[in-house]
Amino acid sequence: MTTPAGPEALIGPLDDMFGTIEREIGTIIDKYNAAVSHINDWKYVLGPALIWISDALNKVRDGLDKVVKLVRYAVEHHMPVVSLVIQSFNWQDHVQKDVSAMVGSVEAPADPNLAYWEGAAATEYRNRAKIQRDAVDAIGGQGGKADAISSWLLNIAKLNVEFMNGLVDIVAQFLGALVTAALEGATVVEIPFAVKDLAGAIGGLVTGGINRLAEIATKLMETLTIVRDAKGLMNDPRLPGGKWPQAVNL
Repeated sequence: MTTPAGPEALIGPLDDMFGTIEREIGTIIDKYNAAVSHINDWKYVLGPALIWISDALNKVRDGLDKVVKLVRYAVEHHMPVVSLVIQSFNWQDHVQKDVSAMVGSVEAPADPNLAYWEGAAATEYRNRAKIQRDAVDAIGGQGGKADAISSWLLNIAKLNVEFMNGLVDIVAQFLGALVTAALEGATVVEIPFAVKDLAGAIGGLVTGGINRLAEIATKLMETLTIVRDAKGLMNDPRLPGGKWPQAVNL
């Protein structure tokens, strides 16, 4: 998995996608309402055809309701996804790198004269220093805990971005179908054909789009179940009890 240079590489496009779907779903709702209003203006001329036209419009409305619910859910979870991206890079930039920088200093004596220290106290000191060094390696070393947790969080964030890409595609296709139908300006003769074509197009794209989103959601849930593995990362003899080893006894 390729890691972006920084959180902005994911957050920028993600914000753009949220802005796009909020803007376009509003346009879709306006165009649908305008179409219904236009058809109602011709209802007495349309006569019995209005019955199946209404049924077809209800199918369009059902598809619109499904998409609106997905958009609302996505918008409500905008900030948690952004936080996932930020925390992924925090683990990499402010945990892994900072802890890795400690490797050379943990065992280095504060006073060069300590290198000549001997006896039981010196042995205990060196043992404690090695334990601290091992803990540093466990967290900040290559392939250590910080790197693993960062990758796990970033994978979740990327799947969320993939989900948003799919949702943006559904919204764009829905809007495209409404624009093509141009119901709000159709003549009384054109209305039945335009409604029929629109209902068929919307039914297919919503069903197909939701199925694609479900596949992404399944991958996301599979990734989330690895939270047990993330917790298990701290089960390491170099981190007794999942905690940083004490350097001194209190």
